[in-house]
Amino acid sequence: MQVKYQVLNEKPYPLGCYIDYDKSLVVRAVFSDNKNCGITLYPATKCRDADKLTITFPKELKHGAIYSARIKGIDNIDKYDSYNYFADGNYFCDIYAKQIIGLEGFGKDVEDSEIRAKLDNKSQRLDNTQVFDWGNEKSPNIPYEKSFIYLLNVRGFTKSSSSGVPSAKRGTFAGILEKLPYLKDLGVTTIELMPIVEMNEVENSLKRNKIPRENVVFSKDGSIVNENSVTKKVNFWGYKKGYYFAPRSAYCENPYDAENEFKNFVKTLHENNIEVVLQFFFEDNENESLIIDALRFWRCTYHVDGFHLKGKRIPVRQIVNEPLFTDVKIWYEWFDTGYIYGGNFPKNKTIAIYNNSFLNASRRFLKSDDNTVSDFFKVMIANDEHYGVINYVCDYEGFRLADLVSYEHKHNEENGENNKDGTDNNLSWNCGIEGRTRRHNILELRKKQIKNVLTMLFLSQGIPMIYSGDEFGNSQAGNNNPYCQDNETGWVDWKALDRNQDILEYVKFLVNLKSENGFLHNAKPFKLMDYISCGYPDLSCHGKEAWRPDLSGYSHVLGMLYCGLYDKDNTDKTFIYVCYNMHWLKMEFALPKLPDGLKWKIVSDTEVNPINNGDSKERDNKELQLQSDRSVRIYKSIVDTEYKKKEAKKKKNGKK
Repeated sequence: MQVKYQVLNEKPYPLGCYIDYDKSLVVRAVFSDNKNCGITLYPATKCRDADKLTITFPKELKHGAIYSARIKGIDNIDKYDSYNYFADGNYFCDIYAKQIIGLEGFGKDVEDSEIRAKLDNKSQRLDNTQVFDWGNEKSPNIPYEKSFIYLLNVRGFTKSSSSGVPSAKRGTFAGILEKLPYLKDLGVTTIELMPIVEMNEVENSLKRNKIPRENVVFSKDGSIVNENSVTKKVNFWGYKKGYYFAPRSAYCENPYDAENEFKNFVKTLHENNIEVVLQFFFEDNENESLIIDALRFWRCTYHVDGFHLKGKRIPVRQIVNEPLFTDVKIWYEWFDTGYIYGGNFPKNKTIAIYNNSFLNASRRFLKSDDNTVSDFFKVMIANDEHYGVINYVCDYEGFRLADLVSYEHKHNEENGENNKDGTDNNLSWNCGIEGRTRRHNILELRKKQIKNVLTMLFLSQGIPMIYSGDEFGNSQAGNNNPYCQDNETGWVDWKALDRNQDILEYVKFLVNLKSENGFLHNAKPFKLMDYISCGYPDLSCHGKEAWRPDLSGYSHVLGMLYCGLYDKDNTDKTFIYVCYNMHWLKMEFALPKLPDGLKWKIVSDTEVNPINNGDSKERDNKELQLQSDRSVRIYKSIVDTEYKKKEAKKKKNGKK
C-alpha cells in the first residue's frame, strides 16, 4: 500500500526530531553532501521491513547543511516510537536524541545500525501525566569557599557487592542515592560525575569492525570463528564521543526511563543541599554550536549545577558568557579571565580551574623532596578573587591515594598495553616496600602519609576535591590508568572502609574543622599582612623558629598560622597553627606567641589517632615542641584560665 503524506519546509532550528502536538513529524538534522538521505521510523513492536516507514528528504528542504521538514499526514503515526537517519545507505543515530534505544546493557557489543533514537511524542503529553514533578526543588548554590567536591564514576562507585547496595541498583544513579546518608555524613557539598551521556562503550568491537584483523579468525563464508575468545575492551571511564543529550541508560535502575530517573537523582540531591556537576568530554573537532546546545539542554531539562569541560577546543568564552549560565559553575583547566570578562567581573565566582600545580607540589613535599617548601606554600595559599581554584592530590587519572603511598611504579599490565599506558611521573613513594605488605611499621607510615596529605588538601585555600574511595584507602593495586577496568580494579572496594575507619574519621575531622573556622578558607586571597592592625597578619609563615620560615632547598618543615581576628563571624577570635614536618627526623619547633589570655592546645596529630587518642595537652606559648618525623600537627588557641585568674587577682589587689 502506498503511504501518503505531505512534506513541508520547516525552520532549521532547534535541531532534533519529534512528533508535534498536531501529529505532524518535525525533523531537523545535519547531513553532509549526501546524494540520498532521510529518516526511517520504527514501530514499538518487533516488525518486518514492511512495517517501517522510510522518508527520503528532497533537496528543497536543505538549509546549509541542515535538512528541516514538517511531515503531515503520516498514517497512524503514534505507532512509531524510534527512528534513525540514513545517508547513502548508512544508518546513524541522531546526535540530538534525548533518549537512546539499544545501549541499555553496559558493555554489550551493539552494531551502530541497532542503536536508535527514542521518538519524542509531544502529542501524548497534553494531559501532563508524563511531566516530571520538580516540586519546590532549587539549586543549593554553594559558594566555593564552603565547597567540598566528591568526584565519582557512577558505575564504579557502587558496582562492587561490597558497597552493600541492592544488586538491582549497583552501578546506577539509584545506587548513589543509597549512599546519600554516607555522603552527607562525610560533609560533601558537590558531587562531580564522570561522563554520564549515552555512548557505546565497547572499544574493540567485532560488530563495528574495530578488532585488529590479525586477532580474528574467519571461516570460509566470512563469519568470525573465534568471537568468544576475542577480548572486547570497554571504555569504563567514558571519555569518548557520545550522544550528548541523553542520560546513560546503563546507569539507570530502569534503563527505559532514564530521563525521569536522572531528574529524580538531581532533585533528591538538591533536597539534601548537594550540588550536581557533570563532566563533559568533547572531541577536538566537535561542533561548537552542539556543545553549547548540549549544556543548555542539561541545565534546563535536568537542573544540573555546573559542568566540568574536558577537551582542547572548547568555546569557553561563549559558554561562560551565556546568559543562561550566570549562576552555573563552569570548570576547566585554565581561563583567560581578562579575555572572557573584559574587565567586567561578576559579583559571585562561577568559574574555577582544576589546579594540577597543587597535586605536584603537595606530592613532592609529602615524600620529602628537596626544594619543595616554597612551591608548597604557594599552592597552599593559591586563591583568586574572580575564579575558584580546585585542589586535589589524586584525580581519576593516576594513583589512588592509598596507592600513592604504596607504589613507586605503575602496574597497568591488566590493561593489555604492556604497561606502556598511564603516566610514569607519579611523584609517589612506597614507604619502603612496593605494593602490598604485612609489615606493621610500613602500614602505619602509609596511613600517616595519607593523613598528612589530606591535611594539606583540606587546609589549602583551594576547593578540596577527592576521588571516591580515597577517603578510606581504596586501592587499584597500582594501576594508574584503569580506564578499561570494569571490574574490582576499577570499582570502589568498600571493604577498605572497615580496615581504614580512622582515615575516614580524620577526613570528617578536617571537614568539620574547615566548616567551623571560616577564616581557614576565604573567598578572597590572603594578604599576608596585618591590615587591621591587630598585631598579626591574616596568615603568616613559620619554620622551626616562630616567625622565621625556612624556605631553603634543604628545608622540609613549614608552619602556617591562621589568625581568626580577621573573621567577623569568629566570635571566639580563634587562632589555628598547622605545623608540617615532612623531614625523616623528629624536629623541635617553637610555637608563635598568642595574645595574652590565650594558649595553644593540640587538636590533631597525624602521628597518633587524632580522634580517639590525640594529645590534648595544653601548651605554653614559649614551650618548644618535639614533633615526630613525617607528621602534621594542628594547634588551636584556647582561653588560658591560669592567666585569667592571675589578671583577676591583680585587679582585685589594685595592681595594674
